[in-house]
Amino acid sequence: MPPLDVFAAALGALDAGRGVAIAAVTGATGSTPRHLGARMVVADDGEQWGTIGGGKIEALVVAAAKEVAGGAAPRVVRQHLIRDLAMCCGGAMEVAITPAAGSRDALMMLAASRRPHILETPLDGGPLIVRDDRSGDPSMHAPAVVDDRLVERVGATERVVMFGLGHVARVLGPLLDDLGFAVVVCDDGETGAIDLAPAWADKVIESFDAGEVERRLVGLGEHDYVLILTRDHAIDQELLEYLIGRPAVGYLGMIGSRGKVGRFRKRLEAKGLVTGDDDPAWQRLRAPIGLDIGAETPEEIAVAIAAELVARRRRGQPTAGDWRPWRGGES
Repeated sequence: MPPLDVFAAALGALDAGRGVAIAAVTGATGSTPRHLGARMVVADDGEQWGTIGGGKIEALVVAAAKEVAGGAAPRVVRQHLIRDLAMCCGGAMEVAITPAAGSRDALMMLAASRRPHILETPLDGGPLIVRDDRSGDPSMHAPAVVDDRLVERVGATERVVMFGLGHVARVLGPLLDDLGFAVVVCDDGETGAIDLAPAWADKVIESFDAGEVERRLVGLGEHDYVLILTRDHAIDQELLEYLIGRPAVGYLGMIGSRGKVGRFRKRLEAKGLVTGDDDPAWQRLRAPIGLDIGAETPEEIAVAIAAELVARRRRGQPTAGDWRPWRGGES
């Protein structure tokens, strides 16, 4: 569940007259299942939204959060996952549990707008604080503990602009929506696919004209992931010729075989748009798009693409890693 949806769930439960607590991971070292900023919401009857990682640590936090939701004071749960809970993943976690009622104003601000905010979570479980950003605040997906608070940037949802609504896109779109991306669908409508008006799309634009799409989206920037997934190689090339010269775009990917990608590079070279395989503009392109997992079916390809975008979001580069801890050290 994307962070803003967790906050919306908390607000909805409060509005329904239920007791609610918000649990946030405010400390994580070693090989923990979730890291700083992971959240879940727990009602006084035990219903929960989101997760802090599952297993015994989550069961312990849910039990504590039910008490806080029922009127108990804020609480902090500190556990070493091996020594205290016999969880094999290792590491240690600290979770602050905050009564949601005292944070209603902050929750309303988060629910009212998806523009970027800075969220401060007191390490002692005190009320949440939402403020505008200032110099030195963390970037997206990089929360940090500053003095006695967890400080993080929320609300700047990455936007995926998909050109084409074919077999892969129709599987990929709802998957990306579930992952918390805002999905924009662009198609010329000739096949009738766009008439389906997918419910998962944040916006639908009936055009393959990249310039028009850019204008209608009021520009493309670092939080935009642009995917070229059309049914027509000629349209793909036109889109690529336009987008390859937009360095502000955070991510640019294109579907297709290695042979297609190689031919496109030669055509762009002939037009003077790139100077060769080592041209920085060309190196920005991810093609064939998606992590190499041997995908063949539309469903498998959609998973490979989604995984690549998550890697770009979380690791800063669209490549696979391994399971060694990437934040913090071994316990």
